[in-house]
Amino acid sequence: MEELRGLPEDYLEPLLPCLDLLKRCNVTFFYNGTLFNRYWRYFYIIPCVVVYYIFLSAYMLQVFEGQLELSELAYVVSVYVVSSQSIVKGIIVVLKSKEIRSIILELGQAWRTEDLSDAQIKKKKILLKKLHFVSKGFYFIIIFGTWQYILAPLYEILIRKYVLQQEPEPVLPFSCKFPFDPTANWPTYFGVYIFQTYCMFCLVYYFVGGELLMVSLCSHISTEFVLLHEDVRNLTPLRNGKGTLGLGNGIRKIVRHHGKLIRLSQRLDNIFNVMIFINLSSVTFAICFFSFAVKVAGTAIEKAKNFVAALVLVVQIFNLCYYAEVLQDASSTMADAAYENLWYNGGIDHQKNLLFIIIRSQNPCSLTSMKYSPIALNTFTVILSRAWSYFSLISSLYESETT
Repeated sequence: MEELRGLPEDYLEPLLPCLDLLKRCNVTFFYNGTLFNRYWRYFYIIPCVVVYYIFLSAYMLQVFEGQLELSELAYVVSVYVVSSQSIVKGIIVVLKSKEIRSIILELGQAWRTEDLSDAQIKKKKILLKKLHFVSKGFYFIIIFGTWQYILAPLYEILIRKYVLQQEPEPVLPFSCKFPFDPTANWPTYFGVYIFQTYCMFCLVYYFVGGELLMVSLCSHISTEFVLLHEDVRNLTPLRNGKGTLGLGNGIRKIVRHHGKLIRLSQRLDNIFNVMIFINLSSVTFAICFFSFAVKVAGTAIEKAKNFVAALVLVVQIFNLCYYAEVLQDASSTMADAAYENLWYNGGIDHQKNLLFIIIRSQNPCSLTSMKYSPIALNTFTVILSRAWSYFSLISSLYESETT
């Protein structure tokens, strides 16, 4: 972590919680110790997660064998989809750790804290404040929702046993097919319960840490584009190509900084475009089945935990689409800033450099799904529309079965 000490504090503040979450599941980008000390925890994390996923998949196979009713399907598919998402995110973050580390350091070194106008300082504070709110809000919702989802069966058992004076049957938080009876006795039950809790939190840390890291880096690049927009718009054109405002050395340095931001955004997309594809291709089903679980749940606790789970996924995909659109807007409006500049008062050198900015801005920076489809807020509306269509379909099937 010594490499981070030289980076600006306001740059690191949104990133540190993401790095801490990933560190809890042994994903580190800035560790100078021995290889053994860095990787030894994988010797028990990976087997635990793999075993949990195998048992979850074994239960999921009963769907294709026709052994599960539609109401049971709601609980199985949603958890299976989210678990699969988390595993893929964890694999991507681990495999791309060197690239992520490089982007964090390079963007931190390019992060601007000096030579900012009052308007730039104000805009920067607003964008950082919004990012802090989004990060903390999403973190709180998903951690709270995970604990609620995991502890809901335990709450129900305690209420039935000590409040209603009933003899409840042990229920696990996640449906898995074990080679033994996990509810044969209380010690076995609690052991399996703790095992599922640990495995799910490892997956949640991959899920949240990777998502927040991607969103935070995207937001930081957008912030740099916004600051650069003000530099270009307010740059005083002089005949020698130098400017009185901006990054200190005039239009040429602005052009170089603009090119660097474009390359950073492209590298960010190269790292996370597969993760985004997995998100978009599966989140519709997860939202649909969590929502359906709310409808078919028999108790208020079951309804609440599935409602929070669906809400978490909606917030997560909204954050992704929102900040992807912010990046598009911030990069594309660089051309507007060049148009607003008094370019006709400058020399040929000044005008040519502005032309570089305009040409580059014709192809906005964006996050994409497998390098094919740019992500924006209209992507969010499409996902919700599809989720609602699937929810309506499965609700109709359920009602036809029960009537």
